Amino acid sequence: MWLDSIPSELRRPILITAFAGWNDAAEAATIAVDFLRKKLHAKVIAEIDPEEFCDFTVVRPRVILQDSMIRKIKWPRTSISVAHLEYIDRDLIFVKGPEPQLKWKRFASTLFELAEDFEVEMIVSLGALLADYPHTRPVRIAATSNSPEMLERYGLMPSAYEGPTGINGVLAAWFDKGGIPGTSLWANIPHYVNQTPSPKGAKALVEKLLELLDFRIDTLELDMATVEYDRQIASIIENDDEAKAYIAQLEASRDLEQIEAETIDPSAFEQQIESGAIDSLTEEVQSFLRKHNKD
Repeated sequence: MWLDSIPSELRRPILITAFAGWNDAAEAATIAVDFLRKKLHAKVIAEIDPEEFCDFTVVRPRVILQDSMIRKIKWPRTSISVAHLEYIDRDLIFVKGPEPQLKWKRFASTLFELAEDFEVEMIVSLGALLADYPHTRPVRIAATSNSPEMLERYGLMPSAYEGPTGINGVLAAWFDKGGIPGTSLWANIPHYVNQTPSPKGAKALVEKLLELLDFRIDTLELDMATVEYDRQIASIIENDDEAKAYIAQLEASRDLEQIEAETIDPSAFEQQIESGAIDSLTEEVQSFLRKHNKD
């Protein structure tokens, strides 16, 4: 459903997506898109009606109270917004919403038709996965692409992952089949803080996206939120020797493997999720956090 006039002409647009849910550990991807939309003064032009694509027992609507205590239902929504960049010859189209539970093929077709209408040059999907990685290290970004230009220019790699996927994977395959190349950026999020929204992960996604699109914006807001995020985690584990020892073990493991490169293959993250390895590690460290809260 269109909310405003459709832009008559966009300049070399790139479609950037983020979906809450399985693809968005600690909300890093959706925080990143919210930040970019606000910073770039993106204007909402459309919403996709959730009735066809959402299971409202999974993604529930919310009741809000307006003036005079009038009750209103706030439905889950997928919004489409456009940002016109003044300093480079390009425009950005943002798609943000919950990962659909129903009719993924029709959902992908709807977005692809929009991309064709706007002559989109590339789709970039933002996501985040849980990993056995310490919060004390810079956030790693897994960057893959099926675009020969992106592979050559930025040294990215095609994804070698095979297995269950989310809407990001479906859209990448759908757009590729239709002739629109795709790039995916995935932030790793420490599994032991998966319940805490991660501005640190969002900041890493934003910085990598800006690098690939070759422009810069002020990220001070995310910088400050990241400092506070690190402070909060440090305060949680400060008096827990077991937690500190566990995190030191993660630090030593990551440093030994020397895998803090800017670009890595995300298939390892995805395979850990599917194998259940992350679940056991998460349970172990979350017991530390529960113990801290009781104390």
